[in-house]
Amino acid sequence: MVQPRPGRLAFAAPLALVALLFAATSVVAAPAPAVRGGGVVDGPLGVTSQLGFTASNKGGSFLCVMAGRSGGFPFGSWDKILQMQVQGRVTPGTLEIDGSWSRFEGVAKIHVVGVAGGEVVTATLHDIRFLSTQGAGGAGVAWHILEIPDLGLSFGAPDGALMKSGQITIWE
Repeated sequence: MVQPRPGRLAFAAPLALVALLFAATSVVAAPAPAVRGGGVVDGPLGVTSQLGFTASNKGGSFLCVMAGRSGGFPFGSWDKILQMQVQGRVTPGTLEIDGSWSRFEGVAKIHVVGVAGGEVVTATLHDIRFLSTQGAGGAGVAWHILEIPDLGLSFGAPDGALMKSGQITIWE
């Protein structure tokens, strides 16, 4: 039996992000309100991440990966989180747009690799609610906030972490 290695998440996540962004093209053609984006979200050590999403009132996809770029952050009884992947589906009907910002929510699977009591441990959590709020624009202008209320986690709040690279586009 081949045992998974923590480094595989760091390799697989960028490939999944590329696939998600290619899948986002259907939202571009939609005349209805929609948002899509992707790139690297800047932030203090421990919260820098890669992000990709597409959302409309019909639903969508969301992926946020903190792997290979993050310095670790404490979480519950864990000393620090080394890698975290939030991958989920946007709940239909939750997209809100107000000018240059939007918000949607959904349910995700969260995979975590971290350190607890000196040991490297992994966990996968299923059906976890998330909220994504973002501002439109390109690098240095666009911003993102990821909230995971049931776990008491918020990344980029209160003002939003700026996109270091990439683009977020909102259609009303």
